[in-house]
Amino acid sequence: MSSLGPDQNMSEPLENNDYRLYRLLDGYVFHIPEYQRFYSWSKPHWDDLWSDLLNIIGEDRDHYMGTIICKDEQKAIETEEYTANYREYGIVDGQQRFTTLVLLVKAIVSDYESINPEELSADARKRYEKLPIEDSKKLFVQDSTMGPTNEGYEVRNRLKLQQEDNRIFKEVLRDGTDTATISTPSQQRLVDAYQFYKDRLEQLREEQSSIEYLHQIGRLLSGIQSLQFMLYTIDNQAQATLIFESINDRGKGLSNLDKTKSFLMHKVYLTRSNDPSEVTINEVQMRFGEVYRSLQTIDTKDRTSGISEDRIQRYHYIATIDRSVNSKYIKSETGRRNYTLPSGATVYLEALKWHFSQLHNDADFGPYELYPRNCIDEIDWYTDGLKRYYSHMETIATYGDDEDHDSDLAWELTKLFSLGRLGNFYPLLLALWDEYNSNQLTYDELYEILQLIEVASFRIYSIAGRRSDTGESRFYRLANKIATDDKDADWIISKLKNNISSLEYEFTESLRDSNAYKRFRRKDIRYLFYSYDLHLRKEQKGGAAPTIEQAVGNAGNDYSIDHIRPNDTSKLDLNEIEEQQHGEIKHSLGNLTLTTGPRNAAWKNQPYTVKQERVQEDKPDYKNSDFLMTRELARKYETWGEDQINDHLDDIIEYAEKRWNLDADVREKYASIKPSEID
Repeated sequence: MSSLGPDQNMSEPLENNDYRLYRLLDGYVFHIPEYQRFYSWSKPHWDDLWSDLLNIIGEDRDHYMGTIICKDEQKAIETEEYTANYREYGIVDGQQRFTTLVLLVKAIVSDYESINPEELSADARKRYEKLPIEDSKKLFVQDSTMGPTNEGYEVRNRLKLQQEDNRIFKEVLRDGTDTATISTPSQQRLVDAYQFYKDRLEQLREEQSSIEYLHQIGRLLSGIQSLQFMLYTIDNQAQATLIFESINDRGKGLSNLDKTKSFLMHKVYLTRSNDPSEVTINEVQMRFGEVYRSLQTIDTKDRTSGISEDRIQRYHYIATIDRSVNSKYIKSETGRRNYTLPSGATVYLEALKWHFSQLHNDADFGPYELYPRNCIDEIDWYTDGLKRYYSHMETIATYGDDEDHDSDLAWELTKLFSLGRLGNFYPLLLALWDEYNSNQLTYDELYEILQLIEVASFRIYSIAGRRSDTGESRFYRLANKIATDDKDADWIISKLKNNISSLEYEFTESLRDSNAYKRFRRKDIRYLFYSYDLHLRKEQKGGAAPTIEQAVGNAGNDYSIDHIRPNDTSKLDLNEIEEQQHGEIKHSLGNLTLTTGPRNAAWKNQPYTVKQERVQEDKPDYKNSDFLMTRELARKYETWGEDQINDHLDDIIEYAEKRWNLDADVREKYASIKPSEID
């Protein structure tokens, strides 16, 4: 690959005009810049494209596929023939369509090459020989005229993806994909897209005769090559930022993160001076490229796969934007919408755009009169922080996956994600990780605060049963204070304790609720009992515990909650008074224990004496339970009634008051127990 010179033998530059796809590829190559997001199309997109193509083939009309925006890289891709070298363009907008069409044509070429012409009828063989396979292969799959030393184009195809995706993309085009080396969602989507179209072509072959099928794929290839695009080319950053802004305004399929990137790049172009210390458009682009790389990992992890990229950006806004900065905008929006926007989080993109526009316009009112950063410095600060927060989310998502981690921190994160109520805590968690990463919090301080977040989650939302949005603004404000003010660990711990005390109902009284089984989520009861079981195992050396994911997440429905005295009393022979008394306490935590699903089904409402120790050795009973808390009950009590239920409840509550205590000195002994410590 060489730079463009005055006498360079290169294909003519593309113009801003309508082009059919074959014309775009004839003498040109394209790459996806490293700062762009990775391949993201999935089955609905592949299916829509397939259906569109089947509907248009054979119709005598143009099919418009939208706008393609490309940047002239002023570089040549060398060819081995006496033809002009290929001019290279970077695809700014349109990469998903381009990539998918290449994969589709590759699937058609592969399917064609799998056909044995000797097995075709004479008419079908004529059709087979007339198909424009070689032309399509040269345009979309492999062009033998391209020099093999062109960096990134070793497979000699006209499209090069980002570094991570390009390796798998080239393997697909070479029919040599090693699925064991797939490491990112986008790489898997590339392979899946290719397989999707292979499956669709196989279905067509089964439904049609050979000559009909060959006619169909010939029409498909012709239809693909004739697809029409409106091409807009740019050759400098000034044009690029204008195009980015137009993409932003269209808003077709763009995330808020994409719109933010477009907006900020435009503002950098408009604002930047010749000062070499100022952030450049390229630096902003590359920071967003790092964000997209973090998202690749975040999307693959069970902990974080359900968190959208826009929500992480929203968490960053909640934590890092000083609440006074956008107060004027939020006040005006509150009046216009006629409902309160306490932090602006729900309209964070509009608030950010307003904020940066005020700085760009040198606004001299409110907080901007003495604002510490100008527009270009603010963009530098904001994009650097955004990159860090996405990286922190990636770290949190993967923490514990490799050997280079602290087992205590890993266990605290595991508990938080097992509880599954992190929505209100994510801004706080990310702000804390940022402080820890910059040495503003010590390891011991972070560890204690993570434990307190788990206490808050359990006491407020699991046991007190508060609505999911209860206390949201308090925890958001706490995250913001940590990120924007100089707040030490003692202050953070004090605020967390105050929030817990004010947002939960009486913890002990809630645990004593006689209708706990109906009131609490099953998951929360299993979490409580699993924690209690860990404590018993540690105290009594009771053997290895099940994983928290099994017991709490109920993976495969293996673990369940058993009513010790059954809910259905038909086999208990209770009198009327005993029946009434049982109805009042049967759903108490004191009448519940952990068991496995198959055991629970086998007991079928049997009395405690039957479940405690069954006569047949091969039948499950409490004394050989997987859970120590259940085995302990069987050893401790010969009968089961109101006294035993209350006794068992007292034991659970005594443990819970220590395990989820606000005082670290009381809590630490119980909260820090890890399954790995129990043999």
